[in-house]
Amino acid sequence: MKAITFWRGVLLGLACFALLEGQSGVRGETSNATVLTAGSEWVTLAPELDIVPGSALDFSKLGFQKGPAGSHGRVIANANGQFAFAESSKSPQRFYGVNLCFGAQYLSHAEADQLADRLARIGYNAVRIHHYERDLVEQHPSRERRGVQLRPDRLEQLDYLLAAFAKRGLYITTDLFVSRPIRYADLGIDQPGQVPMNHFKVLVPVQAGAWENWKEFARQFLTHTNAYTGLTYGADPALAWLSMINEGNFGNYLKEMREIPEWKTTWNAWLASQYASRATLAATWKEALKPAEDAAQGTVELPDSIYKSGPRERDFLRFIALKEQEMMGRMRAFIRDELGCDALLTNDNAWTNQPLSQGARTGFDYVDDHFYVDHPEFIEHPWQLPSRCANASPLHNGVAALRNRGFTRLYNKPYTITEYNFSGPGQFRGVGGILTGAFGALQGWSGIWRFAYSHSRAAMFEPAPMNYFDLAADPLSLAAERASLCLFLRGDLQSAPRSIAIVMTTNDFSNPPAKVPSLNPSWDWAGWLTRVGTQVHDKPQAKPRGILSFPLGWKNPAADYPTKGVMDLNPYNLKDTNVMACLRSTGVVRPPNPTDPAAHVFRSETGEITLDGTNDSLILDTPRTAGGYSRVNGTIDAPKGGVQVEISGADATVWVSSLDENPIGASRHLLVTHLTDLQNTGIAYREEGRKTLLQWGHLPYLVRNGEAKVRIRLQNAGRYKVWSLSPGGRRLGLVPMTGRSDQLSFTAQVAGTRETGAVMLYEIARQ
Repeated sequence: MKAITFWRGVLLGLACFALLEGQSGVRGETSNATVLTAGSEWVTLAPELDIVPGSALDFSKLGFQKGPAGSHGRVIANANGQFAFAESSKSPQRFYGVNLCFGAQYLSHAEADQLADRLARIGYNAVRIHHYERDLVEQHPSRERRGVQLRPDRLEQLDYLLAAFAKRGLYITTDLFVSRPIRYADLGIDQPGQVPMNHFKVLVPVQAGAWENWKEFARQFLTHTNAYTGLTYGADPALAWLSMINEGNFGNYLKEMREIPEWKTTWNAWLASQYASRATLAATWKEALKPAEDAAQGTVELPDSIYKSGPRERDFLRFIALKEQEMMGRMRAFIRDELGCDALLTNDNAWTNQPLSQGARTGFDYVDDHFYVDHPEFIEHPWQLPSRCANASPLHNGVAALRNRGFTRLYNKPYTITEYNFSGPGQFRGVGGILTGAFGALQGWSGIWRFAYSHSRAAMFEPAPMNYFDLAADPLSLAAERASLCLFLRGDLQSAPRSIAIVMTTNDFSNPPAKVPSLNPSWDWAGWLTRVGTQVHDKPQAKPRGILSFPLGWKNPAADYPTKGVMDLNPYNLKDTNVMACLRSTGVVRPPNPTDPAAHVFRSETGEITLDGTNDSLILDTPRTAGGYSRVNGTIDAPKGGVQVEISGADATVWVSSLDENPIGASRHLLVTHLTDLQNTGIAYREEGRKTLLQWGHLPYLVRNGEAKVRIRLQNAGRYKVWSLSPGGRRLGLVPMTGRSDQLSFTAQVAGTRETGAVMLYEIARQ
């Protein structure tokens, strides 16, 4: 996650835009590089951006959009910790969406309608408007209110786009600060130049000018009346969720906080309120308090790390958790009481989390987080090639980056991931796309947003080479979305019936140990078996949630909790063997469940997910979506769904989804997806293992050649036909198949024909 911190800090650089559009090369010698070109191993693919209406890829007919956004009342957080519509509060609603960044949200009317239609046909029912402020605010040097005054021309474009989304049933989330350009002078600070993005995030709670600047932008934005809906943004139920400051967790920015005098002043004032005198502080801190330090004199320094063990670090984590809680209370009062906006509110959505963070989150309407796999690391200069990614199968370590987000969740609140990606050019983007939807469904999360659909207008309407993040330029990652849409949004994969909770109280928050642990325990792998999360109570006597509850016990020993289902074990000292014993004793793991944490082998208590890190395989087995991932010459066997696949030629992710209301075996219409790897022509790497990217290359796309023999248990199999599909859903041609009794068989071949080029998608329909 450190790479994410770095990226957020430099995202406004011009190099970023060049790289995202796949235009940047690299200086230096590349003659010994691994360069990919078309041939027997790599087959060219012609891009298509729009979805053919009514085709097998037109998921708008699956009912994911529930009429115009807001037509069922506001999105609310219901008593069961799920999103719901106000008119039917007991019926949970899930949302799956995509991010738009920078210029991708400032379009002509025709482009806005085209994009809204496309996103609805892909199957999304939500969009995150992200990094929108740079182009929205006035930046002319002569403007007195530069940085908060909204540009009328950009507002008109945004008005139309948001109205187009709402018309098609796509709900909106955004942040009230992401990367808006702000001068020091705008904050009343006598210093030239612009405030660095991350500095502004942590100036807001302690510097009056930053707080007023944040409020003024929020006021301008939320009180603006959309010319095409007649509603202010703040009153529009289509704008369902608001994050206060993108990725603003205070623990992310200790370096910046140490450079801001107001933080030291505020820190010392808090210490003085907690300790009656320097002697009292010294009695607690002992040798950690330096001779020249005195809170009453404002001379106690901030720690140089939040990860060390000691009283300074412990107290500082208590302090910033309380400051986050205080800031959110002020922001809520401003947005609710002064601006009259009823959108659901959250904050602190990446990436530094301790148990104390959950105290602040109790004041949110919902909890949000972010994660990435294969996020780029830059070797020489920010946002300039060469860059590096692990390019290793995420299955090997049990998808650690995904599963360690599980405990951020509070059980009594909806939980979302508004940014995630298995980034390009990593070769495991196909399996990554379905892992997130599967895990979110098993956990019963409420919303997931992929980062990102596009960072520019041009790439959404003219084909562009693959880049780090954008689905518009990556047909493989976009194809993987459809599995998550079925597994998570449609609910093909059932949520785990039981749950585990780490339980904490407000008293625990006031008395943490000298070494405050990270929120995520070492046994986060349990998220592949059953639901996991945290629970905060005022008193330990409150009824714990789930079959297993592990209390922190910092202030309240486990004996103070109700005995049923409570383990007298510190959740941060548990070994895998302890957790497995608990899971077996409660029936989460029963024979023949093969779960073995040491080997990274996990099977959910529902039996619908089997992840085998040792053999690098994944099986998803539900009645309506079935398949998985296998290395070359392996087999995917999903008996519940009646799907079996033999992989040859290249590692692959393959699955079958029913496109009607029936399970696969009785479905009249099915989609089959076969994903190997997709790269750009001429993409260059330093080594054969493709970890160090030297040059992005250009169109056309190249798809790794491979085959998959697909067998589907299907009633009256002889009455079906199989077509290969283009990325937009056009039928390219009939595919030879065998239909006997109750089994349909065909071979998915990337190579396709000279006319079709590479093929990743297939439609099966009963005649």
